[in-house]
Amino acid sequence: MGKCERPLNGVKTMQNEFKQVDICYKYDGSFYGMLSCVFEAFLKKEIPIQVLSGDDACLFGFKYIETDEEKAKRILKAVLAKINSTALEYVKLSFLASIQGKEIALIHLLKDGFSKGSRFIELIRTGFTPVKSVVVGGVKNEHIKKLEKGISLLTLEAQRFIQFVRFSEVDGALVSIIEPEHNVLPLLADHFVSRFPNEKFLIYDKTHGLGLLYVDKEIKIETIESFELPKFSQEEKNYQKLWRLFYNTIAIQERKNERCRMNFMPKKYWKNMTEFMAD
Repeated sequence: MGKCERPLNGVKTMQNEFKQVDICYKYDGSFYGMLSCVFEAFLKKEIPIQVLSGDDACLFGFKYIETDEEKAKRILKAVLAKINSTALEYVKLSFLASIQGKEIALIHLLKDGFSKGSRFIELIRTGFTPVKSVVVGGVKNEHIKKLEKGISLLTLEAQRFIQFVRFSEVDGALVSIIEPEHNVLPLLADHFVSRFPNEKFLIYDKTHGLGLLYVDKEIKIETIESFELPKFSQEEKNYQKLWRLFYNTIAIQERKNERCRMNFMPKKYWKNMTEFMAD
């Protein structure tokens, strides 16, 4: 019999008692939904073969895990109490990163973390600095490496969008469209609120169908199924034209290096940047 761990807010866990099962968990794709899957895994002491959201197909039998906010919050409280605040931040960033199989990796991470305690994760660099060093129980296993890579790509992309977001003025509000690989909006909110504290703005994430809204000093991230920029006023068109003129004027043609420019400003960002739009 495996070593008995402390109860996880009412759910007993046995470190060696978890078993792999040929079943898929399906959930609604939300943060609390993902944590509800984690709760189910600990409750049943099982590791599902896959955890899927949306309409992704599963080759095995599946069970749908209903999102339960209370259960999700119990997981968050347990992470903070039994590991540390760094692990809690790690869980949140893992959800935002587009990592295939992140839910399974997270179950493994927390299973080991609850066993080893507060020194399981000792150092993680977050915010807008890509992850450089993570100490996880002294060993980086395949699940930790997967999450670490995803968080590193997430934070790097957020840092790039701080530089590359371009706003247009529409009916008295600032509007921007972005197409990130990862769910970066929660990491962009504080920066742009600090930059435009007295403005109203919308950053629309076309990839994930989400909008970061800042209106009347209140921040919201809401689902937006579709969004198209309305026609710009003549004044906005003039400002955009002036910005392109400025951009092209300060460029030194003799020192033009496309490869170098794409290293610092990858081409995938260009279509939503004013300086690359046609007049």
